[in-house]
Amino acid sequence: MDRDTLLPAGFSDKIYPKSQKNALIIENILQFFLNFNYLRISPPLIEFEETLLNQGPGLALKNNSFRVMDPISKKMMAVRSDMTTQVSRISSKRLAHYPRPLRLSYSGEVLRVNPSGLRLERQISQVGAEIIGKTSLDLETEIITIGLKILSNFNLGNFTLDLNFQNLRLNFLKILKDVPDLNLLLNAIEKKDINYLNKKNFPNKQNILNIIETSGKFVNKSNFLKKLNLENKNNKDIAHILEVADVIQKSFKDLNIIIDPLEKSTFDYHYGLTFTIFSESLNGSIAKGGTYKTINNEEATGISLYVDLLSGIKNILNEKDKVLVEQNNFKTADYLIEQGYQVIFYKNLDKNCSDYARSIKCKFIFINNMLVKV
Repeated sequence: MDRDTLLPAGFSDKIYPKSQKNALIIENILQFFLNFNYLRISPPLIEFEETLLNQGPGLALKNNSFRVMDPISKKMMAVRSDMTTQVSRISSKRLAHYPRPLRLSYSGEVLRVNPSGLRLERQISQVGAEIIGKTSLDLETEIITIGLKILSNFNLGNFTLDLNFQNLRLNFLKILKDVPDLNLLLNAIEKKDINYLNKKNFPNKQNILNIIETSGKFVNKSNFLKKLNLENKNNKDIAHILEVADVIQKSFKDLNIIIDPLEKSTFDYHYGLTFTIFSESLNGSIAKGGTYKTINNEEATGISLYVDLLSGIKNILNEKDKVLVEQNNFKTADYLIEQGYQVIFYKNLDKNCSDYARSIKCKFIFINNMLVKV
């Protein structure tokens, strides 16, 4: 490869048609959010490190953010690795006076030191929405429902919704903090290694085993989850995840809902309900979200959709037939564009330009005031 064109690992040029697909996907998603009055914001790519990473959700992003020295102020700056922390800042400061719940949407590029999971990209396009204000069952189901509706509009099918609850996990971690071989125990809980856990004695053992037992398809586990909820009326977390799953299932009858209460969120700033959306049509998770607290310690819930994965969607471009038109003949060009064509100017137009037309997949030449098929 030419050294002059070599890019760092995890970075790549996005060219047509992928670049065009990404742009269309982003605009479609943002328009959908706007239909529900999610107001669009556009934060900067880079901020001072102390502003971006030392408060709210940003505290969890320190190890995965690029830094650079500002030559003017001589202060360290950080490149965003997740736009949620910027939404937190804007909602807490610039839009603190707005009535709650405040609904915001956003899109932009984010850069990460380490790629996520099996994906190699370190620069990704992120688009999403947040609801700022006291979190409730209604607002959490709203953000999940809108996410599923957006993805359904792209003719993606066979969705799986993975629901987790970070409060349950964090509460159990507090109880287990003094247990010997804690890392081995946590690893066994993460892997749901029932044989290992049955051999060990640790605080709250039966509750942890019961919660692990709820993991699986909601349609198969809902009765056990309801029974567990009745036996643990003081545990509002179990009731919460049950209610969310029940509401979403009623709205999306064919949706495969997986309950996994103790799974660790990939975003360390979440503290309540978290979720991931998958589709059989595409590899990997295509949307993630959950509940967190802003830099003002205000509750919020949101969703992020990953455009680079969604660019695998087929039939989104809806390409128009192309027409070669005499250079700078804008009168004809405007007419053809109104008729639904895409225009390409070409100097000294004649019938001999057919080879060029074919090379750019152009179907027609406009010559002698008429469309001639190539």
